[in-house]
Amino acid sequence: MRRLTPILALCAVLVLAACAKPSGPKAVHQSHTFPAGAGKLIRLDLRSLDVRVKVAEGSTISATVDLEARSSSRAATTRWIERNTPVFEDSDSVLEVRLPGGRHGGVVVFGFLHTEGRIELVVPPSCRLDVKTSSGDVTITGEATLSGPVRVDTSSGDVTVNGGVRELIADTSSGDVLVTGALTTLEADTSSGDVTLQGGGERVIVDTSSGDAKLEKLTGDLSADTSSGAVSANWDRLSAGAKIRVRTASGNVRLRVPEGTALAGEVDTTSGSIRSDLPGSSDRHTRRMSFEAEGASVGIEVRTSSGDVSVRAHQ
Repeated sequence: MRRLTPILALCAVLVLAACAKPSGPKAVHQSHTFPAGAGKLIRLDLRSLDVRVKVAEGSTISATVDLEARSSSRAATTRWIERNTPVFEDSDSVLEVRLPGGRHGGVVVFGFLHTEGRIELVVPPSCRLDVKTSSGDVTITGEATLSGPVRVDTSSGDVTVNGGVRELIADTSSGDVLVTGALTTLEADTSSGDVTLQGGGERVIVDTSSGDAKLEKLTGDLSADTSSGAVSANWDRLSAGAKIRVRTASGNVRLRVPEGTALAGEVDTTSGSIRSDLPGSSDRHTRRMSFEAEGASVGIEVRTSSGDVSVRAHQ
């Protein structure tokens, strides 16, 4: 009898795995409670698990873990559960939640592996919060507000904030950042992810590559840097002494400031167009517009390469 070549043997294994009867789903449900203290840091490092945080008054931190895995391999199901069940390490000053299984914790399986995993926390506003994931989404809500800055670092996971946060520092690669509530400070650094701020902010810093920045109801300083992403910003109020700084390569810039805002500075583009209904002088040859308000004013500096720029006033 002729022996199977290695390639044929591998193909046979793959076919058998694909046709194998799926193992039943394996699930984990855990609940934990920890004491909370003023300034206590909650540090999460959870790879692909989704993270949901609710900020609420209380004296304890509660955590609920839900995992489910279904696979053509019972061993793969077990390994995924083992490598994605969080480990809790608590002290008076820090609650650390991480996953075992090394840096990646992946599971290789011939056939299929479907997984779902999330951790939900209820956190008092006196605590601090740092979250790190790879592909896991991060959602933060709450009527109470964390007193310190919240730091979120994720690769492809999205970051959604609807309350619970006063200061947000978000760093993503392809994940989007969406904030529906009001902030005092937003610092967002993304590659291809979009940054959307709907509830307003007093101080906003955005740095993206191809992601767009859509910023509404601003009340203070803006600094935005992007390559091909567009920048759209709208202010509810803007006091003298505030600064607007935007730099893009090919991204368009659209700014809307309150009527009567006095601007001082320049808008400069290489090949794009400039449109404004605020008092200023323009030079078509250099594609530059200058604003020279007398007295107290808002500083403006906008520079683009091929992007178009619009600076308008609204009531």
